[in-house]
Amino acid sequence: MKTINQKQRCFNVIEQFPEEQLEMLAVSLESMYKMIDDVLDMAFCINLSERYAQSADKDEPGIPLEEVVKNLGFSMEDIENAED
Repeated sequence: MKTINQKQRCFNVIEQFPEEQLEMLAVSLESMYKMIDDVLDMAFCINLSERYAQSADKDEPGIPLEEVVKNLGFSMEDIENAED
């Protein structure tokens, strides 16, 4: 029996939908994608926070923000004036 990858499996399911239902499906898929992306971002942040809380050097001073900004080729004024 031939195995198919997950993307092809999804395409096979989508092909079964009638044309008039595809817009609703597309909206649902976009919403699910955004939700999954948000959950993954949150999980990453939680993991990072937990690792920081468990780290032995958390009380040591880090790199000042100004130095990080400069190393990236920006100025603090660039950051302050940036638009979202």
